[in-house]
Amino acid sequence: MDRTDFRDFEGRLTHWLQSGYGVLADDVDGELRITVMFKAGGGATGSEREQEYWPMTAEIVELLAANGVEVSRSLSGPRSWAGTHPAELEEILD
Repeated sequence: MDRTDFRDFEGRLTHWLQSGYGVLADDVDGELRITVMFKAGGGATGSEREQEYWPMTAEIVELLAANGVEVSRSLSGPRSWAGTHPAELEEILD
């Protein structure tokens, strides 16, 4: 992945987390669907919501994991990639 692109993703994630937003990541057929939600206080539901699609690369998966965002594979469907799933790389390296 191009370093400039990676820094852009990293900057957006950092901004969201520092602003108090909740970030969810879903593997949707080999691509990451990032959902950003405002965390409302007092048990109220968040009203702001944004979704983006990010590339499924080991760098992005590691960035998310390092910031406490786990990639859910419940929507991944059939594997559309060869080899190890990027989210499993950390488990293998440990």
